[in-house]
Amino acid sequence: MAREYLPKLTIAILALSIALVILSAQSSTVAAAPTPYAHHYHHYYNNYGGYYYYPYYYYSYYGNYCNYYSSYYSSYYYPYYSYSGYPYYCSGYNYYSAPSSYTLTVATDPSNLGTVTGGGTYTPGSSASFSVTQNTVQVSPNTRYVFSHWSGGYSGVGSSGTVTVNGATAITAVYQVQYYLSVQSQPQSAPAPQGQGWYNSGDTASLQNSGQTIGGDGGSRLVFQGWSVDGQGTQSGPSLNLVMNSSHNVTAVYGQQYYLNVQTDQGVASGSGWYDSGSTAQIYVSTPVSTSYGVSIVFNGWQGDLQSSSQSTNVVMDGPKNVVATWRADSTVLYLTIAAVIVAALLIVGGLIAFLAGGRSRTQTPPPQPTTHTTAHKNTSNTSTHDESSTTHRPEHHHKKTENTQESTERASTS
Repeated sequence: MAREYLPKLTIAILALSIALVILSAQSSTVAAAPTPYAHHYHHYYNNYGGYYYYPYYYYSYYGNYCNYYSSYYSSYYYPYYSYSGYPYYCSGYNYYSAPSSYTLTVATDPSNLGTVTGGGTYTPGSSASFSVTQNTVQVSPNTRYVFSHWSGGYSGVGSSGTVTVNGATAITAVYQVQYYLSVQSQPQSAPAPQGQGWYNSGDTASLQNSGQTIGGDGGSRLVFQGWSVDGQGTQSGPSLNLVMNSSHNVTAVYGQQYYLNVQTDQGVASGSGWYDSGSTAQIYVSTPVSTSYGVSIVFNGWQGDLQSSSQSTNVVMDGPKNVVATWRADSTVLYLTIAAVIVAALLIVGGLIAFLAGGRSRTQTPPPQPTTHTTAHKNTSNTSTHDESSTTHRPEHHHKKTENTQESTERASTS
């Protein structure tokens, strides 16, 4: 009877062994299959911030499955299956186990500023906060760094932020370098142009002067001459465009000018106008032509802010100046003419008087009497005596005749 069942039992054991071998091979294949599957989802969700559903399912479910069947089959029915199939399965589980923490790196650009917080290690899925401790970092009087934005594992412009740590993450606080533009005027009394301040590296600063001419009232004004950049010469033009690749010092240069006023009430004066401070101005006034006979207009000198007797002279323009030409009337020619006329008149009058006096003298002189012929005496002395007696008696005779005439006239008038 036993011999009859022995071949059947042997066949059954052989069939069971074959079945176990086949099942063991299939179990090994099935156990190895989840390994790349779990690795794929572990990699995807770990690096792209996904939820840990598939990795958790793999690590928790299949891990427990491995532990359960490993302990069960090693003690009971299938030691080979347990040690040959599931150990391979369990080896995949151990290889792809989840990390216990991740590193969050928070840095600055430039890297030497050291103004951030929040870096460290964090458990998967935890929230990490980070921030900058200084929005502005002054590295020199005219150069600084100003916080601009975050880059890397976080983007934003706020000074702080928060991220969920799903893996190793690097965040960088980016700072912008800035340079200072100093703007002033020369002289200091001139208004400084607008535009002074901080500029990002590479930006263009545009400056405009406050006016080509400033002032003018009271004989004083400022005239724009150009721009001085870092003390290197002067650039002309009312505006200036400056690339801020470093800090700069710009000066708007103005020149001081003063007004010279030249006045005169005679002739024509020249020299009035605006002059640079410290320069020398030449002034001149012409002599007018006199319209009065014998009276000349003579330059009498400069008065006001200049004392000079020269019609052409120089004025140092160290301030507003007012100069007046003075004149006087010169009557020398007139006086000489009058004197000459008087002398000529006196001479004429004297001549007339002399002429008239001479004519009257000739009228009063009696005509010569005829000569009485007498007997000539031989003695010369007798002749001289006769002549003297004759000459002496003539006036007496004439006198008597005149008296007789006057008496006759008186008688006639009496009658």
